[in-house]
Amino acid sequence: MNSLRHDTLALRLPPESPASRRRQVAGVALEDSQLERFNTVLAHIDPNAPRISADQVVTLARWLQDLPRERAVAILSERLARVERLRRMLNDGDWEVDAELRERSRMLISYLQQVDDLIPDDQPLVGHLDDALLVELAWPAFREETLDYGDYCRFLSERRPRGSAYERRLAWENACLAEAALLQQRRDVRARSYAAPAPLPLHFRVS
Repeated sequence: MNSLRHDTLALRLPPESPASRRRQVAGVALEDSQLERFNTVLAHIDPNAPRISADQVVTLARWLQDLPRERAVAILSERLARVERLRRMLNDGDWEVDAELRERSRMLISYLQQVDDLIPDDQPLVGHLDDALLVELAWPAFREETLDYGDYCRFLSERRPRGSAYERRLAWENACLAEAALLQQRRDVRARSYAAPAPLPLHFRVS
């Protein structure tokens, strides 16, 4: 079910077509300076992320416009919702974020706050396509940390540990270690159950 939902809301960068010169989205020209800014921000957040071209953005925009509106909005909203979770993590005093990740987060959020970016935000439907695309392509830089933070929030909600922020975080880390140890134990038990039985001892010889 989760894999089906993920595929339904997928936002994939299309292959680049070097020969194409398409540069307009909903009648708005994609400026070279804004495209370069997008790619610069993306590269600073995640150096392994691909550079995008105007043609790829045009292809994505047309694909998005051809979708049922409800699905198109859901695709964009899912990416923007990730950023709200990122904001909560940055503002949570319980959760320590290292300086490098905080700076990457700041760059991502700063871009999304711009109204007149690669695609102006006031354009119907496609106005937030560049924002969603930046989140999608940059998200590997934030994925592990936000997953851990989400797990920590669930732990707080379910276990309600007491104490200081440090003590709550320590309780979560200990719970994670205990869960990992239990999982490894179960794997070891399964592995032993499928192992070939030891040969039976030979009680007699044929002479």
